[in-house]
Order: sequence, then structure tokens, then C-alpha cells
Amino acid sequence: MKFRTEIHPKESTEKLTYKSSILFLGSCFSVNIHNKLKELKFNSVSNPFGIVYNPISLAQQVIRIISGKEYNESDLHFHNERWFSFDHHSDFSFSSKSDCLTAINDSLGLAKKQLLKADFLFLTLGSSWIYNHNESNEIVSNCHKLPSKLFTKKLASSEEMKNKMQQVISDIQKINPEISIVLSISPVRHLADGNFENQLSKGRLFDLIYQLQKNNSNVRYFEAFELLHDDLRDYRFYNADLVHPSTEAVEYIWEKFINSYVSVETQLTINKVEKIVKAVAHRPFNSTSLAHKKFIVKTLNQISEVSNQTKIDFTPEIKFLKSQIIPSG
Repeated sequence: MKFRTEIHPKESTEKLTYKSSILFLGSCFSVNIHNKLKELKFNSVSNPFGIVYNPISLAQQVIRIISGKEYNESDLHFHNERWFSFDHHSDFSFSSKSDCLTAINDSLGLAKKQLLKADFLFLTLGSSWIYNHNESNEIVSNCHKLPSKLFTKKLASSEEMKNKMQQVISDIQKINPEISIVLSISPVRHLADGNFENQLSKGRLFDLIYQLQKNNSNVRYFEAFELLHDDLRDYRFYNADLVHPSTEAVEYIWEKFINSYVSVETQLTINKVEKIVKAVAHRPFNSTSLAHKKFIVKTLNQISEVSNQTKIDFTPEIKFLKSQIIPSG
């Protein structure tokens, strides 16, 4: 007997390899997948504007990346002794105006370089609710805890989201015709909006993705939302807040992602890289012991073997391991 519906995401015809360039944009769920790939030495860049939830703001960010237009002092605002941009997450807020601009523009430059050569662009949509800044009449990515009276909250229309996202997809294809775009819906529920309002918001995102897939042959969909809510479907797979997925849930979705988007050959390499990463993170009881020196030499040999086969850069790991070889007294 079956007691749950196990979801098997469609296997992608385009596969991630260690030669792939990858860019992630969207909700905190996209950060989870990026972090896993980055830890395993993939060439991945995530959220150059910080976490973003709604498709309108995400589209505005991509348009800014494509234009490459840098931010200046007039784009910044000051509140609670921090400089910030309404286009960016609070991760990009600083007490120094110059530090804020430097961080924002450095990240923008990195994002454009990555987008121009990217093989994959992963976009994770979180919510259809948007916030309009009343004074500037512009949609913001983050309200930065300013008084709510300064903003008007509304549900973005299906047509508005579709037009904005279609414009972005068309613009991306002009600068990078071979890119594969993968859309997903964040499984994180925005219960602060209300349960009904969250369901309505997610429903519009499903319709948006359906419309974009119908009109664009290079747009795919990964079932992150369904894997948590329909496959796992149990509160034991959530964190204590009962909103965000647990470590086990993220790991489960990660495994499904790998099976869908990574070739068997690259998965074998991932296994080797993962062993190396764990070995480098290992902290010995006695760093001067002969056993630990043998462990380091063994790990360096494993790195040499993998890097010769794949050209993966293990420079930081090699430097660290060599620094741990303490000469015998």
C-alpha cells in the first residue's frame, strides 16, 4: 500500500556539469540550492540584490543587471542609521554610504558577467504580493522596516506579472540565446499575509509559470513547492516556525533536483568532491599526530586526482591542508 504521493520531477534534457555557469535569483529557497552547489565547487552566483519574493521586483532586478547601470548616491536612502536601496535586501544596507554603494555595484557587475555566460538561470518566485512606495510610486523589493503608511500593498495582477516576466525572458535571450531558464515556486508560505491570501498569491504564481512555459521553449519548471507540500506533506519536515522547510526537507528536495538536473557522470564527481569537502572540514583531536599527517596527504592526493580530471579549483582547500602539516618537533 502507498501512504504518500512521491513526486518525480521531469528529467531535464539540459544538464548541470562542473563547466556550467549558474545564476540564482529569488526567494530564500533558491539560496538553499545555490549554497549546496557552491559548497560542492560549482560555478554558481546567488541573489546579487539579496533575497526577493515577487516577480515584478525580480524582473526589475534582471533588467538592471542586463543594463549594467550602476547605482549612485541618489538611489540610496537612510533609516535607522543605515544606508539602503529599495531594490535590495537588507543584506546590502550599511552604516557607510560608500560601503553600501561599493557592495551594490560590485554585486551588480558580478551578476552581469555571470548572466552573459550563464548556462542556467534559476528563478524562484515566492509571492504575488507587492509593495508600492507612495512617494516615488515605484514597486520596492524590500520595505526595510519603514512605517507601513509609506507603502501601498496590493496583489499583482496575472497580466502585470506575465508582461513583466515575458519582457525579461526576451531581454535575456537577446544577450544569451542558449541559456536555460528554470522557474520554481518557493514552498515557504507567507502566512503573515493570511492563509487565504497566501493561497491566492501562490495560485497566481502557478498561472504565471504556466503562461511563461507556454510562450517560451527554453523555460522549464522544477516542482520545489509540490515536493514539500504534496510529497513530504508533514509538519515534521518543517522548522520550528512551521513555515520554512527543515534541513531534512531541503536535503530531500536537493536530491530530487540533482536527479533531474545533473548527469550520472557529474553525480559521481559530486560524490568525490563531497568527500573532499568533508575531509577538509574535519578537525583532528591531535593535529601533530602521524595519523593526521597521513590523512592530509591522502586528502591532497584525492584533490589532485579530481582536479586533474575536472579542472575544479581547490586552491583554498590545498592551502588550508598544507598549513595543517606541522613539522615534527
